Amino acid sequence: MNRQIKSPFMVVLGVLVINFLGLFSETALNIALPQIGKSFQVSSGQTQWLVLGYTMVVGIVLPLTTLISRWVKPKIILAFAAIVFILGSLIAVLAPTFAWLFIGRTIQGISTGLFIPLLFAVTLLVYPANKLGSAMGIIAVVMNFAPALGPSLSGIIVNCLSWRWIFIIFIPIAVVALILILLTVPDVIKQTKPKVHFLSVLYSVLGFGLLITAVGMFSDYGFKNIGLYALLAVAILFVVIYVRRQLKLPAPILNFKIFHSKKYALATIIASLNFAMVMAAMYILPQMLQSGLQFSVSEAGLILLPAGVVNAFVALMAGRLYDSFGAKRLVQIGAILALIGILLLLRVQAGTSLWYIIGVDIILMAGSGLLLSPAQSYGLGDLGDKDSNDGSTIMNTLQQVFGALSVSVATTFLIVGQHASQSSSGAVRYVAGAHVSFLWVTVLLVCLTFFAFRLVDERRQ
Repeated sequence: MNRQIKSPFMVVLGVLVINFLGLFSETALNIALPQIGKSFQVSSGQTQWLVLGYTMVVGIVLPLTTLISRWVKPKIILAFAAIVFILGSLIAVLAPTFAWLFIGRTIQGISTGLFIPLLFAVTLLVYPANKLGSAMGIIAVVMNFAPALGPSLSGIIVNCLSWRWIFIIFIPIAVVALILILLTVPDVIKQTKPKVHFLSVLYSVLGFGLLITAVGMFSDYGFKNIGLYALLAVAILFVVIYVRRQLKLPAPILNFKIFHSKKYALATIIASLNFAMVMAAMYILPQMLQSGLQFSVSEAGLILLPAGVVNAFVALMAGRLYDSFGAKRLVQIGAILALIGILLLLRVQAGTSLWYIIGVDIILMAGSGLLLSPAQSYGLGDLGDKDSNDGSTIMNTLQQVFGALSVSVATTFLIVGQHASQSSSGAVRYVAGAHVSFLWVTVLLVCLTFFAFRLVDERRQ
């Protein structure tokens, strides 16, 4: 641990850049999925697996990163992850078939699963305790702004060039991140080299991998498919066995005993619901703008851009405000703003004012930006340095699981809403389906608001 670093921001800059790319890529393809489908002549259900397959691999690798960091220095892990991300991007750029594009995306998922937990672990260890909120605010800019910005920039790229350029642009930025990582990242995590429990690793891979796979398949095969419920039950069983095993081991892969901290448990729920909301909204909204409201891909990207910029600014300010005021009010105000935003979004119809759509999206993403870093600081700040790595890994793993589930449910609701519409217009049916999906986002935000009002005032010295 090193709390005496003069410029902690420069230390984590490379880690921030590569994490930004990973999280940006989670939503960057959303707006390009129709074009990718046409390029390879595959269905929308198949193209969705570029999102869910990526998330599935992230969800498999994430829980194992803490164990890996106890054997391998963080600089080596991060450098390896950056190289893997570049390799995945190259495969995607050159992909002759949809299968090769899917392989490139899953390789990128391996990379993202490695560096997301280390972003939190390294940042929490190089920033002083009294700057925790500022540190988490910087992380929140990456965690929220990257997914929010993804559809905006990729929409412009796809319109001016092609979807392959999304991956081409990744490569030089990832190379810069690799250089920064090699030059600046210190060895702040002690390599204790604990015993590797291979049965625990197997349970983790099967549990989280099958869980994300099962929820992803519901959007393809519907909620009436009994076989998927069986697969989901098996996945949950493996996750339960894995967690119970970790609670009994003297040196677990992940220390789930940290959930004894009510603050951490509450913060993890709030962060996971927020990520689920962002992933669902950023999956449905870009496609509704194109297929439902008939905007071009570049217009859709520009419409979403102001909300992404506001989200980044608010997230950064929220981190600084947390250092002075704590989390309770910030999280509660953010939750209410986001809930108002999604309720207003439900009123969007063909012919709705462009400025109304932009304004509503800004309200939604501003609320998300305001609540995320204070909630994370509230939870992780209640853990000691010893548990911070486990805490960030578990929190991020659950966010990925919630995100995959949310995209799957939102997609299924989109299809249900389209089929329920009586209109002969495909665009009108798409908007109707999007409204049903936004009802799912509304449910997420109602739950988030409920938990936000269970936060207690912190006694800050």
